[in-house]
Amino acid sequence: MTVLATAFMALALAAPPAPEAPETPSAPLSFTPQTLVDGETLQIVLGQRALFRLDDKGLPVLFKVEEGKLAAAHPDGAVTETFAPPPEGQIAAALDGSAEKRATVLKIWNRTEKPLDYRAMALIVRPGNKLTPSPAPVSCSLRPKSVHVETWRAPILAVGLGRFRETIATKACQ
Repeated sequence: MTVLATAFMALALAAPPAPEAPETPSAPLSFTPQTLVDGETLQIVLGQRALFRLDDKGLPVLFKVEEGKLAAAHPDGAVTETFAPPPEGQIAAALDGSAEKRATVLKIWNRTEKPLDYRAMALIVRPGNKLTPSPAPVSCSLRPKSVHVETWRAPILAVGLGRFRETIATKACQ
């Protein structure tokens, strides 16, 4: 452990306990179950694909929403991949999952000439059907003219993609 981390831990342990805040009920999470753009975030719901481009500021501009299945999200041979690559210059992102595979899959087609980094937030279904937003790990940058698949072992209802930016050095896939 670094000296700085040890110092912070010592301060935290030595500090008096924080006064208890009065319990206030948390506001229910507002969720619109459709694929859409909200400011800098592109929301993709389970079973749909968004076709979009990025404007000059790196914000998503939605062209079209499609319904369909991703073969990678289901047991081998159970479904046929619904989606074809998007047109040149566009990006597409699809979300699908299955109880049999116990996973949710995000597939992204980058049909641009630019390598891209992005952030992802997942809306996870917790016990009692409680929806919880959580950062979703992104394993690598999107290389130009490539297809990338992320698989998460959680029941995800929707994913928010944002903070798109062109990158100089692509982060290698893990």
